[in-house]
Order: sequence, then C-alpha cells, then structure tokens
Amino acid sequence: MKIPKPEENEIPQIVNLSQVQVETIRAELVRTSQSMIKELNSEEVDLQTSLVVRANSDRLHSQDCIIGFANTQEASFQDSIAGGIKSALLTFDGATALAISDSITSADLKAGVLVSNKTQAPNIKAGILISREVHGNVTTTLNERTAVFAGLVAGAVIGLILLAGKLLFGKKD
Repeated sequence: MKIPKPEENEIPQIVNLSQVQVETIRAELVRTSQSMIKELNSEEVDLQTSLVVRANSDRLHSQDCIIGFANTQEASFQDSIAGGIKSALLTFDGATALAISDSITSADLKAGVLVSNKTQAPNIKAGILISREVHGNVTTTLNERTAVFAGLVAGAVIGLILLAGKLLFGKKD
C-alpha cells in the first residue's frame, strides 16, 4: 500500500517540537524546546533553548537559543546568540556577529557589526556601528583613531610583504 505524499502547498498549521533534531520545517506556527533545526520557514516561531542554523519567518521569538542566521520582519531575542540577524523590528538581549535592522531596541546590546536606522539601548558595545539615530552609551572597538592606526599598520605590513616577495622572487638582470 502506497502512502500518498502531501502536496507542496499543504503546509501544517502548527508544529510543536521537543528534544528532536530536524532537517527542514515549514509551518504557519512552530514552537520548539531543546531541539536542533537546520532550516526553518514559518510565519511565527517560538524557540526555547534550541539551535537553529537558518530561520526565515515573519515573527520570531527566541529565548536561550543559538541561531546561525535569522531573516524576519519582527524578532525578539532573550539571552540568545545569533551569527546574523536581518529584521525590520528587532528587540535584542544577547550577542550577535551581525545585526541589520530598521529599529533595534535592547537592554544590553553586544554586536560585531550593527547597522540600523534607529538604535536604542542603555549600553551598546559594537565593533562597527552604523546608525542614523542612536540612543544610549556607545562603546565601539573601531573608532577613528584605531581605524587610522590599523590602516597604517596593515598598509606597512602588506607593503613589506610585497617588497620581500619582489626581492626574493623578482627578475634578476
């Protein structure tokens, strides 16, 4: 007896997962707890203590999670770590390597690169911060002085490497 395959446009309405490992999920609402997901596509996502490699959703709520990349319209991260986040509206408490958002609100923001129109947090720690409007105390790793110094040092090191290469491997007359 053959089991009929679900049609491509038949998406489950609600998926609840607990302590599982899944390759791909497509549903209108996904709730997870202590799970690992490779690819997640959903209108609404609620993650609790889970690991997600890639998440695409309209609304995403994450608590105590690790997410590789999240692409969402509205996101809320609590005590979570993300590799990259692209969101129109982002409420963030945790750490991320890259955050791109129209509006970011946070209690304590830590990011490698932060790009937004409006950033609001009492303490903002970022390697590079690009924002039109900032509300809060900002600590950046790369300010004007360190950027100039890093550029000079990098230029000198590259110049020395090229000079050494030319002396060692250049044409002999």
